[in-house]
Amino acid sequence: MAVRPVFSFDHHPFVTEFAVSKRSYLTAHPDAPFKYIATSMLVLDTTIASNPRVLLLQRAASDQDPNKWEPPGGACDDDDESILHAAARELWEEAGLQAARIDKPVGDPYFFSLSDQRKVCQFNFAVHIKNDEGTPSAVRLNPEEHQRFVWATEDEVKARKVGGIELDFTRDEVERTVLLVFKDFSEK
Repeated sequence: MAVRPVFSFDHHPFVTEFAVSKRSYLTAHPDAPFKYIATSMLVLDTTIASNPRVLLLQRAASDQDPNKWEPPGGACDDDDESILHAAARELWEEAGLQAARIDKPVGDPYFFSLSDQRKVCQFNFAVHIKNDEGTPSAVRLNPEEHQRFVWATEDEVKARKVGGIELDFTRDEVERTVLLVFKDFSEK
């Protein structure tokens, strides 16, 4: 993978509460039923505005949730400058794309437990990528985590199929969130 960039992006005012470190966020929410935070980034290709496509990654056969589909995302680390920076880092690490602007949250956060029973809260964000990366061919996967990618339309997500590729999502919540990004886009 290329050298890790310095993450420089704008963000929508609706996500300002996530422009703080994981520790600061958890300190401000002492009653939160979770101690771990994850993010996902919903990247839309709007080259054809009437038929946008979302980026989905297939998990590696050797990784957790093998062969299942999801948007780029992952854990917020203790050394991430902010939750938003964690999201931008994950987008870079998993898809080789740089966030230009992190937009509104998509759907409600959802919770899941890891195999060791740690409770995680996942926040989902729509993201605009840097213009020079605005082509679907700009995606560069980390093969340790993901084995292929697709750009899927709303109808393809609903059908759970892109061409001859079956989309089996990591969780039902992930599929619902992916569908919500299309709804949010059409309401703009």
